[in-house]
Amino acid sequence: MDKNFLQDILKKLKNKGVEEADVVFSSSKNKSSSCRLGEIEKTEESITNEIGIRAIIKKRQSIISSTNIEYSNVNSLIEKVIEMVKVVPKNEYCGLAKKNQVSIPNKKDLESLELFDTYEPDKKEISDKVLLLEQSALNNKKIINSEGAELSYTKSNYLLMATNGLESEITKTHSDYILAVLAGNKNNMERAYDYKSKVFFNDLGDFNKIGKKVASDALKKIGSKKIKTCKCDVIYDSKVASSLLNNLFNACNASSIIKGTTFLKNKKNKRIFNDKIDIIDDPSMKRKLRSRLIDGEGIKTEEKKLIENGVLQFFFNCLSTSRQIKEEPSGHGTRYIASIPSASYTNLYLKNGKYKKKDMITSLKKGLLITELMGSSVNLSNGDYSRGASGFWVENGQITYPVSEITIAGNLESIFKSLIPANDLEFNFGINSPSLLIQNLTVGGI
Repeated sequence: MDKNFLQDILKKLKNKGVEEADVVFSSSKNKSSSCRLGEIEKTEESITNEIGIRAIIKKRQSIISSTNIEYSNVNSLIEKVIEMVKVVPKNEYCGLAKKNQVSIPNKKDLESLELFDTYEPDKKEISDKVLLLEQSALNNKKIINSEGAELSYTKSNYLLMATNGLESEITKTHSDYILAVLAGNKNNMERAYDYKSKVFFNDLGDFNKIGKKVASDALKKIGSKKIKTCKCDVIYDSKVASSLLNNLFNACNASSIIKGTTFLKNKKNKRIFNDKIDIIDDPSMKRKLRSRLIDGEGIKTEEKKLIENGVLQFFFNCLSTSRQIKEEPSGHGTRYIASIPSASYTNLYLKNGKYKKKDMITSLKKGLLITELMGSSVNLSNGDYSRGASGFWVENGQITYPVSEITIAGNLESIFKSLIPANDLEFNFGINSPSLLIQNLTVGGI
């Protein structure tokens, strides 16, 4: 689909009385392969096309989407979205960006982000490597079963146009893997897993080494014990520490501020972490999954410190929520195919601290290293926090035995204030964090 087609849609909407409109088109090519116990279970290759149309009339807005991009169907979508927008409630805050707010991305700057991998693996390579990924774990004879492995490559083209002059076109790639295996015996089986997402296929890593490590992680969990309920210091491994940043994002989302459903609603410009903590949202990082020059509403993006020296600096917003909280757009509006824009992070991360994770472990007289989290019970209105977990008990600075069937509980406000970051930050997802030491959490056991 080309720009002329989208421009034609916008023209038809305007001719039918629509005051403002935008249209987004996405075309994704996906290749994937999955296996279990050395046998390929599924190999797929697909192309998915989607179109989403938003119409705004007299402070009413509606959106419609479809995977059918035939000309006749698109004309039908235009008629339907106009019918829909006439009957929805008014929203005084809806509307596109003003023309002087819209930024048009420079092609050279966009290319500099390196969001597109020119190398495209074929189906055979993907199948061969997913088998290697699993087999490298199964080669360890103490691995008794596998939940399987999956490897995928996706190339996506996005085109967004609006009646305010917004025009954005981008081609992106990302590749992902997941592997999960079991070690032990019939009476005591332990599971370990690994997953990763990268813009460039070859940045996923050495599949042989990855499989060996997952096998080793599973073996370390054998003989896990239950522990008595206690209070102790807890280390969140970097693999799970980013979940706390996700809680932070939800609590700092302007939509939560507007609803009054977050314990951070009155905390802007106040210290909520210790003064050594910086948390950054950076859309300009090369080869990162959520990098972009403009947001989904045409607002220019830029690196922002969410937390600077422990102090909360801003709330994530899109245009409609920025108007409600009477602040400038933060550049975090995200336009999904089938929904109106909402706020989302770009590349959100907590900066490295000065301590090695192993030194943090050594510093614990009694404590817990968390390597896996399950379930979630987080009350953002007051910050109460509880999650199922497993990991390793630490005593006198040494990992002594694996633990399972425990619950970690506390309050996010006190968790944020007490956490200390290690220096093992890696960028594998949209939210990333180094390992975190958190003092005096409740560990629920027997």
